[in-house]
Amino acid sequence: MKKINFFYKISVILLTTLLIFGFLINKKNSSSKKNEISILNQQILTKNKQIFDIQKHFLKNKKNINNLINPNNIKFSKIISDKKIKNLKDFKFNKYRTNEILSSGNFRALASGYIDFYNEDTEVILATVDGIFAISKLRNIENFKKIKSNIFDLITYEDFYTSTQYGIKDILVYKDNLYVSLINKKKKDCFNLKILVAKINLNILNFENFYETSQCVSKKNKHGYLAHQGGGGRMFIGDNSIYFTTGEFRNRPLAQKKDNDYGKILNINFSSKKSKVISIGHRNPQGLYYSKKNNFIISTEHGPKGGDEININHQPEKKIKNFGWPIASYGDHYYKNYSKEILSEAPLNKSHKKYGLEEPIKYFVPSIGISEIVSIDKDEREFLIGAMGNEIEEQDLGLHLIKLDDNRKRIIKHNYIPLNERVRDIVISKNKETIILFLETSSSIAIIYKNKI
Repeated sequence: MKKINFFYKISVILLTTLLIFGFLINKKNSSSKKNEISILNQQILTKNKQIFDIQKHFLKNKKNINNLINPNNIKFSKIISDKKIKNLKDFKFNKYRTNEILSSGNFRALASGYIDFYNEDTEVILATVDGIFAISKLRNIENFKKIKSNIFDLITYEDFYTSTQYGIKDILVYKDNLYVSLINKKKKDCFNLKILVAKINLNILNFENFYETSQCVSKKNKHGYLAHQGGGGRMFIGDNSIYFTTGEFRNRPLAQKKDNDYGKILNINFSSKKSKVISIGHRNPQGLYYSKKNNFIISTEHGPKGGDEININHQPEKKIKNFGWPIASYGDHYYKNYSKEILSEAPLNKSHKKYGLEEPIKYFVPSIGISEIVSIDKDEREFLIGAMGNEIEEQDLGLHLIKLDDNRKRIIKHNYIPLNERVRDIVISKNKETIILFLETSSSIAIIYKNKI
């Protein structure tokens, strides 16, 4: 009887998901684009709530629904072929959508995921926000084979699998190892950021701890708490080290204190696994790139209401630089009724330089929902940046292309590339000829290429 009940519930999940997904894709609307986006967002919220409710049922038996439907693979289908990209010369793209259950990582996303190249850029590794891993040949991107892992033994708190605020934040492949950053529950009502590592094995990924931020941020601290503001957990390779971004979980004063790991860009040594602070004054960093050749870090960061930033840190090891949060920001608080204490600790002054802080090389008001950043040229002057939409008109979904001057200190060119999709993650091949995006609005992957795959 229990077995029948189990398969009945599986059938309900599959049927519900397919019906909702079909409704999302096929629904036609005669209203304005803004209304269409709002309706789509509401449909996504409905779908996610249903999936998360069912997910909770299976977690009690230590099962994840992503592993129960089509347990061995994730199928993608090509829906756009060889399309030219506006403002990105010589590049075209293919787009692939999946009907699989990939639990959402954002309230406006059908599913969130992260990707990276592997095996001399011939293969792609995918991780869903709730801990499902899969691999595909680049030339056969429509078929991802799932890889078993022990992550469900290591991360056991329910919100990791059922809340849009928690889960995996980034993956990084380096020397046949897979690094995974995530929000970790350290103790009751107290969370930190953790990096796990596993030797890449197509049979099973046996993760172990690599690094975790010092202390944890309590939900009950007097300054505030929001896991969405925990930072992108972005990772990039340095010299025998990983650069790592952290947010301040809305405990804003942490970003200005050097004695903790929050609101920072850190450098973590591979051998000692010890970290050092590279820069402070970060709210919620979402993208990270380090140039070994030219010795600079370029990063992106979510502002509050407005004020998304692009920041450059030249000679980052020379001294700890302060990028201003929450003393300075070109955005504003979402709410006007904060206490005098909170407003005094987070004044959001409209100048960084006036207070001895580092100015962003660009800020966005309203925000664009800025995400990952990658270099697309060998001189490291042109960068592609993901955008997940602004909070006012829900536009700017797609990519931004910027070009720096010869000294890499200011932006001399900026183009917007509309995709009508939230771009959650971007990776680029070593030869700079293949770019892969995870598009979370519709749970899709896009391949941007110079030479046809």
